[in-house]
Amino acid sequence: MRILLLAAACLGALPSAAAQAPVVDSIAILTDDIFADSEAGNVFFSLANALHAKTRTIVVRRELLFRAGAPYDSTAVAETARNLRRLGIFRLVSIDSVRVDGRLVVRVQTADGWSTSLDIGAGSTGDQFTWNVGLFENNLLGTATRAGGSYRQETDRTAWRVAGTVRRLGTSRIAIDGFYDDLSDGYQWFGWTGVPFRALQDPGALIVETDGSDRRIPTYREGLRAETFQERAAGLRLTAGMPVQRHGSGYVRVGLATMVRRHALGFHADTLLPPPVTEDSVIGAVGPWIEWLSTRYQVVRHFNGFGRPEDLDLSTGVTLGLWVAPARFGYVRGGVGPALRARTALPLGPHFVRLEAEAHGLWTSDGLDSATVMGRFTLGVRPAERHSTVLHVQAGAEQRPVPSLEFDLGSRRGPRAFQAHSFTGDRMFWGTLEHRWFIADNLGRLLGVGLAAFADFGGAWFDGDTPRTGGDVGLGLRLGPSRASGLNVGRFDLAWRWGDGVESNHWVFSFGRAYVF
Repeated sequence: MRILLLAAACLGALPSAAAQAPVVDSIAILTDDIFADSEAGNVFFSLANALHAKTRTIVVRRELLFRAGAPYDSTAVAETARNLRRLGIFRLVSIDSVRVDGRLVVRVQTADGWSTSLDIGAGSTGDQFTWNVGLFENNLLGTATRAGGSYRQETDRTAWRVAGTVRRLGTSRIAIDGFYDDLSDGYQWFGWTGVPFRALQDPGALIVETDGSDRRIPTYREGLRAETFQERAAGLRLTAGMPVQRHGSGYVRVGLATMVRRHALGFHADTLLPPPVTEDSVIGAVGPWIEWLSTRYQVVRHFNGFGRPEDLDLSTGVTLGLWVAPARFGYVRGGVGPALRARTALPLGPHFVRLEAEAHGLWTSDGLDSATVMGRFTLGVRPAERHSTVLHVQAGAEQRPVPSLEFDLGSRRGPRAFQAHSFTGDRMFWGTLEHRWFIADNLGRLLGVGLAAFADFGGAWFDGDTPRTGGDVGLGLRLGPSRASGLNVGRFDLAWRWGDGVESNHWVFSFGRAYVF
């Protein structure tokens, strides 16, 4: 008994973790413009600052996960920095602590990126050319609000888009996001509002999503256009969640999702095929979900972009869901739809390995109706300060995919030297190996310049068909504005291409957005 009393007395004498943590006396927020005062002597830099609305202090303050008068929490400080970088309006975010007259002051400093973007983009694989032009303001009046519009010339259609995002309505947690596309063959729109999860310690989330469309859906087989469908759809979805366990580096959350959808899909008249195969139908489903996550991040440079810090997500997590879709909700046959998503990563010093998997399907009284399984593997190696090498491989299989949701590789996804829709089907794999050398981060205080060497290989095909694959290998130039917000790296690649459906092996000049891993 004396030993127990002595142990209890010793434990009581030890200071608690909270008592050991210093208390934050005050928080200082410093917001810098695109160009610092020392650089603004240049007339062009001064003009850029004058045309740009510097981020308001309240935008930074409302993202803080720590407060004055509370013990200093390094986990909350690190998460705050990640959330500020995730806003996509800063080129630099730093949070540190200093002692002033013996008091602890947390200093939060941000530097704006150029947030007004004349979004001029193009993609080419030698056989095909697509382009877009748009004007977007990502930090409207310094409030972190995004608004703008664009025009796209795609493979299958042209489109005018208006879009906007309110990341926070005032100082509340309410967010609003959406777009509307006026298509050459119809329209489509999507929007959501509500209170999302933004931080590990958030008490709950509630999201309302809505979408609609009336458009043509072309399908492709072996690189050639096949059937064209006409789709009319409108839907509403509600998702709610709350934590049942929270700790400094993760959580367990549970929730409920419900949806109702009106949908019609049929052959389009210009295919000279029979009239629509389905009538308008209204369906619904409801189901619970649970998510476990243990977070781990590394802050790196020179991985996807030029010099600025990147938050490399190496977290481990599992999400399970179950949709319940009884016949009384509008289905011909009732069923259940389980879903699984899992990921994990292994840091290897400055390098890492990341694994991801997902699967979902629909089972009815007749058995498996439809399903999708996917797996991804990424190896990242940083052999030197300004070098990174990435090996990324993914594979998947589908059963009875909805038209437009089958695997579709080419141009911006998959082997980059092939045009869009080169490889389509319900079976897919592709991989890329790319080495990047970031030569200069801030050439002329405006531009990042780099080189890359790469090899791609992969393909997609329908079950029962002969596998259809292709590959390329080449060298490329990487360019990106150093004062812009976000990574925003462009690629200009010269590749030797070979594979199925290619008349002859030949060189192709390909350009577009650089792959981000």
